[in-house]
Amino acid sequence: MAERNSWAVSDAPNGVITTEDARLAISALMQAGPTAVTSRSGIRAGQGDPGRVVAAPTPNKTVMVQPFQMFMRPMRGIGSYVQTLDAVKELDLLTDHPAHSQHARHDLIIAQQSDKFYGDNDNGFVVTHVPGSPSATPDDPTVPGSADYLVLARIRIPADATTITEPMIEDRRPGWVVGIGGVAPMRGPAERDAAASYNGLTAYRQDRRWLEIHDGSRWRVPSIPVCSSLADITATITHPRLGQLVFSTEDRLIYLWDGSGWVGAVTTSGTTAATRHEARYEIRQGQGQNFPRNSYTPIEFRTPVYSTDDVTVTNNSVFTLNRAGLWHISVSQRLLAPGSGGDYTCYLGITDSQNVDMRYANSMVVYVPGSPAALSCSTENRFSAGTQLCAVLWTNAEANRTHLLHEGAVNNIALTWLRP
Repeated sequence: MAERNSWAVSDAPNGVITTEDARLAISALMQAGPTAVTSRSGIRAGQGDPGRVVAAPTPNKTVMVQPFQMFMRPMRGIGSYVQTLDAVKELDLLTDHPAHSQHARHDLIIAQQSDKFYGDNDNGFVVTHVPGSPSATPDDPTVPGSADYLVLARIRIPADATTITEPMIEDRRPGWVVGIGGVAPMRGPAERDAAASYNGLTAYRQDRRWLEIHDGSRWRVPSIPVCSSLADITATITHPRLGQLVFSTEDRLIYLWDGSGWVGAVTTSGTTAATRHEARYEIRQGQGQNFPRNSYTPIEFRTPVYSTDDVTVTNNSVFTLNRAGLWHISVSQRLLAPGSGGDYTCYLGITDSQNVDMRYANSMVVYVPGSPAALSCSTENRFSAGTQLCAVLWTNAEANRTHLLHEGAVNNIALTWLRP
């Protein structure tokens, strides 16, 4: 019938609620199932590891089933059974069913509900062992009795086994169940995708430690989830929203979904070359370099103060930018002045490594005799990945000039990636 007896009505002095009516009423309080009037089958989320099948602390012939409460949607009839195992249950797998001398077998640990209304011999709920048949290619056994059961574990028993150890036990428990509107714990994407989803269902991904919300069409990840790499982001966030942000621990970038791909948008920086997105190189005492008169000479920065995978350095003077985007680049230099003579000119520039006429920043000053040349320049510019830059110096002084090194870290180049 379409209409069911409501909870809780009576026809004095007797009630009119059937067992199916009662089960349906309980189902209304639980996480939704595959239809509008069914609930999800599974173990009630709770402390510990409810329903887990484990080997004995000292391996023997038994397994231990942890206490649990479960909601089981029946194969027969409607509404959900509410079942409880209120203490650890020990099941002996090998005494009455010893391992075969040559072949392995698969056993099952199940939670099974019987119901006389549907033709069973009793109304019991039992957690029990179903032994399999030894075979060169073992398979799961057929479960006798009631068709209303859920598998808790598969035990792969090898030939000649005398004890049950943890590696033999394969966890096959159904998913967790919460009350309607609750956050549903999910062990992973397979369990999440198997759940009857609806607009607003919220899941806690235990494997990822984040929340996902179903919008009626797809699972979406709110907030800023944390992934281990760009590859992890691509594999895990399968249906991103436009503008979705994700943090990568590999390079410490916050990536943004622009509608067609993930773009590293914000740097949080770190302490390693992989996670740092800025570099600084200096010229220290004993690292002087001569600059011939009237020649554009690339400056050699021989001491890396801190480096980044975003920049590759060749010959201490050619800087290859490995990441496309907006960069801030600055250079500072101080040169010894000529010992005598008239005024002299110095020029400092940030240029393309192959073509000094491609200049992104420059500084040029005329100095009086005996005055050290102190120049600096900087640029913020968008560069494509693979761009190669140099800092070049030019002077018309009559003699070769070298760095003035006693001023600490004044001679340096700094390269910082800002954003895409």
